[in-house]
Amino acid sequence: MSEYDIIRSFSKAFARSPLQQNAIFSSDAELIHIGDQLWALTMDEFTPEEDLFTSDNPEMLGWNLAVATISDLFAVGAAPFWFMHAVSLPKSVDESFVSKLALGISNVLAKAECSLCGGDFGCADVWRFCGFAMGQVQGGKALTRLAPAEPQTLWVTGNLGDANLAALTNSPTPRFELRLTEAEFIRRHATACIDTSGGFFDALWLLHDQSPKLCFEIDLDRLPLAPDVIQTASSAGFPVEAALLGGAGEYELLFTLPEAVESPDIEATCVGKVHPSNNSGIFLSRNGEHTQMTDPPPCPRAAASAQQHIKEVMLMANRLFL
Repeated sequence: MSEYDIIRSFSKAFARSPLQQNAIFSSDAELIHIGDQLWALTMDEFTPEEDLFTSDNPEMLGWNLAVATISDLFAVGAAPFWFMHAVSLPKSVDESFVSKLALGISNVLAKAECSLCGGDFGCADVWRFCGFAMGQVQGGKALTRLAPAEPQTLWVTGNLGDANLAALTNSPTPRFELRLTEAEFIRRHATACIDTSGGFFDALWLLHDQSPKLCFEIDLDRLPLAPDVIQTASSAGFPVEAALLGGAGEYELLFTLPEAVESPDIEATCVGKVHPSNNSGIFLSRNGEHTQMTDPPPCPRAAASAQQHIKEVMLMANRLFL
């Protein structure tokens, strides 16, 4: 089963509260009224076998875990306020690893003006991390994955593909960017948003899934690829877009803007357009040639192994981009 199939099946056993303002899959975080305020809540678990985060640099690991946790709040227009985590570590772990891991998490929370308010520690053969964050939705109106039925431009922050490239080449996980400035712009101007926690094309597919009557036109030549992605793909003989199809995400923000909004003065790139159409779906273009993306990217959880997932990613990349 894919991750989304598991969520759909599991969720059938639970009634949603009338205080919950979002439907399943409609936003990156749960949106709940607490008193007269709208709050966003998110929780994610991370493991080396699923998320492929390397731990040779525990301070970097801590930074990435915290950024990955609060990224969902940025995607709904919320400011991080409270943070909790459950951390499991091997019995053999030393004090240096623990203190550096804590420092990485602490540095993110300090920059985001977010406070740790508790958690739990356990023991496991390898590290495991479950992060919870909540924050108030600024202005009382949350962003979701539902794009409006009017012409929009599609933007993404930062560069793409470095996390999948690192996983493919067994290299250290790159440092994720803490998008504080970009999140503030997106909160004020965007009409829909999602983070790229599962890779660029996974995020794009989820936007399309929530807005099935819209046409998403992606200019492949505009995609902001991380350094070394083009060179590595060329040397290995696979399409560069394969680094955007894999399940290792960069935790950047993919968002739509009204056409009337001027180009933002933030680290973001316009990668396409979104508009109502009788011919809806995801359309990829390069040099005047067009391809339709009709299936979601391969799900890492549904694959029998990491190697099988990579094989499925390469097959889809060759079908779409060669």
